[in-house]
Amino acid sequence: MAEKKKNAKMANRNVGVETIKDDGDKYVVLRNGAQVYSGKGVALAEAVRLATSLQEGAGIAKVEGGTWTPGTVDDNNEFIAFQTA
Repeated sequence: MAEKKKNAKMANRNVGVETIKDDGDKYVVLRNGAQVYSGKGVALAEAVRLATSLQEGAGIAKVEGGTWTPGTVDDNNEFIAFQTA
């Protein structure tokens, strides 16, 4: 009788897991100051994904009431609002 082979190991389920945690706030993707995608906003990780998938440069902004606060994501994957000059 042939030896039984071990079952294949499952793939690492953590591959592709978002590194940016949802902070509960909503964000929009902007290009030249205009909202690119319609809606009331998405999670930070989704906004970053959408902004980086555009061919032309785009940014993100935090939705605060009826206004947007443009900013960026730092090395700690946290939203940092741009400072006005």
